[in-house]
Amino acid sequence: MNDCYSRLRRLVPTIPPNKKVSKVEILQHVIDYILDLQLALETHPALLRQPPPPAPPHHPTGTCPVVPPRTPLTALNTDPAGAVNKQGDSILCR
Repeated sequence: MNDCYSRLRRLVPTIPPNKKVSKVEILQHVIDYILDLQLALETHPALLRQPPPPAPPHHPTGTCPVVPPRTPLTALNTDPAGAVNKQGDSILCR
């Protein structure tokens, strides 16, 4: 887990590199950085010029489209051998 925090420290540019920060501070910087990236994407001029995506189809009241059941996240993360790090993949922190 400490390796994951170290990786976050390197990846998030708003975390001071030569200052000791707590794990909570690291996570707050990560959250703020993600929000900043999201805002940048939402307000990027090239993206604003594109037509909006089509609206989802309307479903009459009381009916819903058939959606396959979702797999719980815990079921997806039970086999560490399944997390193979291929060249070019980011490091998986578990």
